[in-house]
Amino acid sequence: MRDNRRQDKDTTNKEQILALLRNAVIEKPEAMFKDIDLRTDTWKPILEEDGNAITFVQRFKDMGGIFIYLENEAELGECLKQLAPQNGWDTLWCASQEIQSLLEKYGVSYVSEMPDRSANTRIVSIIPGDYLIAQTGSIIVTDGHAGSRKSYTESDILLVVAYTDQIVGGLKEALQKLNKELSDTKASQAVIITGTSRSYDIEQENIQDVFGARQIAVFLMDK
Repeated sequence: MRDNRRQDKDTTNKEQILALLRNAVIEKPEAMFKDIDLRTDTWKPILEEDGNAITFVQRFKDMGGIFIYLENEAELGECLKQLAPQNGWDTLWCASQEIQSLLEKYGVSYVSEMPDRSANTRIVSIIPGDYLIAQTGSIIVTDGHAGSRKSYTESDILLVVAYTDQIVGGLKEALQKLNKELSDTKASQAVIITGTSRSYDIEQENIQDVFGARQIAVFLMDK
């Protein structure tokens, strides 16, 4: 008798749940955000007097990036020769053929294969940037130009070589340009990098150096 009552109760509960589900499907709830503006740009506008270049530098540095401006590629070579011993970069890793040619031209030593992490506590890689986004201070890189996905996902210190004509205003413009170029390259992945490694634990405490590069530097030159 007791089991029958429990079974009847369970059946009633199931019927109530099914009824609620049927009503939810039939009755469309009123849109909670019907007045939301989907057309207006929500990003902080770029000031006309600053332009894309200055805005990128400011917002990139705000996100923890290191910015170095150089007049030409020769200055890049000399800069890297000085920075490597100053910062204890025993090995400079470069998988990009484009940047390899540049390093060889100016006598900067490098390795083309990823260093052994057990032997080198800090992996320093140098790659070309595809686009620099002024709105967010972000960098877009592709595996086609970088030569290896690991060169920007496994490195502790990431050095990005870019030129002033690669700076764009916003993400939409960058993706439009990138879409045209990817069809002509062997790239299979594009990544947007915004600032150095940051994550948050369950108590919302900021933890750095867990995923991604702990330091990012952009070497910007005129062509």
